[in-house]
Amino acid sequence: MALLTAGWIVLSCTDDDPTTAVPPVFSVTPVDMSGTYNPADSSLGDIRFAAPVIIPFGVMVDQENRSYGLQYIARAGAPVRAVTAGVIDSIISNPPPANDYTVVVVCTPGSDYTVYQDHLINLQVLAHTAVRPGDTLGEAGTWSDTFRRTAIRVAIGEGSGMRFHCPLNYGNPSFRTFHETLLTEYTRLGFSPEYDTLCTIGPVQPGY
Repeated sequence: MALLTAGWIVLSCTDDDPTTAVPPVFSVTPVDMSGTYNPADSSLGDIRFAAPVIIPFGVMVDQENRSYGLQYIARAGAPVRAVTAGVIDSIISNPPPANDYTVVVVCTPGSDYTVYQDHLINLQVLAHTAVRPGDTLGEAGTWSDTFRRTAIRVAIGEGSGMRFHCPLNYGNPSFRTFHETLLTEYTRLGFSPEYDTLCTIGPVQPGY
């Protein structure tokens, strides 16, 4: 399993006052996670129940690196939604093999948090426009011939002081419930690997 970092949508919550930190609130899941499990195509909403279904925060993804966020396995063409509000500052094209985009969005003034929505194709947004929670940003990026993937990450600070934190810590009750329901159903059906939590460790330093 490789750590996949290209194609970030960046929600940068900063202003000129570095002493103030206003955390984001995630009120919408990045892809649809509603409904019940459909055995016909092994899906729950737009989530595909193919291992690992979600790569938890903090797990080792190779011999040297941990997962900086939550990465979701989704169906082909799955819309990816903004999890919080902001204004798009810029859109950056990522080179192969990612072949996707980084969208930089300034959100809550007065915060040093940065939120990344990772692995997007077929973008539906433009620079210098506002997004609200639930707005479609694009589609989940390529994982395999049949599955897609997207991810969310939360960072505090910059440079050597930057640390990534578990996105579930910033979810409202609905956001967290959708994830808990997904894990319960995944475990009930006996898929492997099994998960006890999606937040396996405290803050992760980039490059660790």
